[in-house]
Amino acid sequence: MDSNVHLINTNQTALLAHLELTVMEPTNAYHAHQGGFFQDDFSRLECKFCNQGTFVNSSGGNSIDDCELCPEGTNLTRHAGNRACFCKMNYSRIDRFEECSLCLGEGLNCSEDYKSLQPGYYWNWSFPGANVTEYSNFVLHLCNDSLSFNKSSQRYHLLIPKAHECPQRHSCENRGSFTAENISGNCKDGYRGWLFSKCQSSYYSILNICIPCPNRVWIILEIIGIFVLGVGLYVFIMWQNKRHKKYNTNERSLVDKISSQVKIALGFYQVVGELFESFHDITWVGPLKILGELIVFLQVNILRVIIRPHCYSEKLKLNSKVQFIISLSFPFGIFLSFALFYYVWKIYLKYGFRNAIVQVFEKLKNLREKLFTYALLLLFITYPPTCDVIFKLYPGACKTFYIYEHDTSVNITLLRSDFDLNCKKLRIYQIFAYVTTFFYVALFPCTLLFLLRKYRKKTGTTEFDDGNCNSTCNQPESSVSERSPLINDKSDEINVPVWINFLCENYKPRFWYWEIIKLARKVTQTVLVTLLGFEDALTKLLTIGIVLCPVSLHSLMLISLSYDKSL
Repeated sequence: MDSNVHLINTNQTALLAHLELTVMEPTNAYHAHQGGFFQDDFSRLECKFCNQGTFVNSSGGNSIDDCELCPEGTNLTRHAGNRACFCKMNYSRIDRFEECSLCLGEGLNCSEDYKSLQPGYYWNWSFPGANVTEYSNFVLHLCNDSLSFNKSSQRYHLLIPKAHECPQRHSCENRGSFTAENISGNCKDGYRGWLFSKCQSSYYSILNICIPCPNRVWIILEIIGIFVLGVGLYVFIMWQNKRHKKYNTNERSLVDKISSQVKIALGFYQVVGELFESFHDITWVGPLKILGELIVFLQVNILRVIIRPHCYSEKLKLNSKVQFIISLSFPFGIFLSFALFYYVWKIYLKYGFRNAIVQVFEKLKNLREKLFTYALLLLFITYPPTCDVIFKLYPGACKTFYIYEHDTSVNITLLRSDFDLNCKKLRIYQIFAYVTTFFYVALFPCTLLFLLRKYRKKTGTTEFDDGNCNSTCNQPESSVSERSPLINDKSDEINVPVWINFLCENYKPRFWYWEIIKLARKVTQTVLVTLLGFEDALTKLLTIGIVLCPVSLHSLMLISLSYDKSL
């Protein structure tokens, strides 16, 4: 019923247009124009209709014999109107009087005889070969099914860009993208850039959602809060150190405890952070939709407390190039600043306490141990994110986008982690990324492994020694097998320097290398996700395998330990 009403309305519109033309140009009334009309009776003012599925291909249809079959891809069950018939569902055209082609591209809406964007997709008209103004005029006159269309807009002569799926589909709203004025697509407020993946200047990103920056009052309060928290932490650590020296206890110092707990907290943060992002990326359906919306709401409102630096100033916005420079400078900055502090303090002690050489030597020794501990701990904590920054600049971390569906000659290669950066302009950074891979990514864990091995040999422990035999050999086999072989007893400790002790103090002597294995696992996962992308099926498979490998090794070592003890 609806289709019949639509057909009648279409026919009436076309008929009125022809009547208007006949009144204005009576000398040409005998010649009908292109479309589903003809005129074989000079005495009649109105044009006659061609049969459904037929049209007059050139102006001047004088009989029904001039009505020919509509081209391929058109709907032959409707009247042609002022075109070569309407297109079938999911077909589109670039000429009003030529064939329609099937819409094969993803993210396209072809319900109105032309291509437009669906929500969640993006296309770019700024490349050579496309003209959004010409296409917009074509769409405007195609939607106007009357004789008043502009002949110059009868056909779109150039290419139509390919639609790309947005990483965050909510950012590509494409409100009214089926209309001529919004045919290029549009984004949600606060987004910009390629695939609308970046935040505007007055917004900051939380879980890939652009949030408006707070007002200056909240920013000032956060700065004050961070400063007070830092001062309070420093005072607390100094108080604990003085208390530890005063009572001269044999317990571990607070710095040692904090350094060992920071590793656990860091690993927990990395797991929880990935879990939060996974929850955010899940498309919740059915009864779970309410739960998903609640989780996202809590995530955003908790994390938005941490204001991003560029909300303070636009100069603090860091792209991947700036992050790379900072990451390379950070290790050198640590050693230079600590070395400068040490030598300044050394000069002060030598000239301030000339008569207490032994005390000066002891203080300098303690200072060296503390500085080495702090430096190594900072490098250890920042190692995974630094590797991530380095890997993000690899050529393999770039993604090539083809602008047109069947033309690969026009393309753009962008950095997957930052679509604002063109990979063709990052050659020098990519060379430095390869160099730092050897001198930092590979050498840092190897150096830690060498130092741990070196001090392990000095203790005289053997390959199968698990510490004090009195603490384990006299226990029943069942009790030994129930304990994790990785957890260290107080009687099992290896005598290693304080500044490297946090790497092995939580493990038994036999498993002194386990922290390096965990470090290698994190880096391997990072490079896989960075180079292949998290959406890649191979990445997911390899990541699961890498996660399960340490668990399997742990189980095998537990069995091996029980077997050794039974001997």
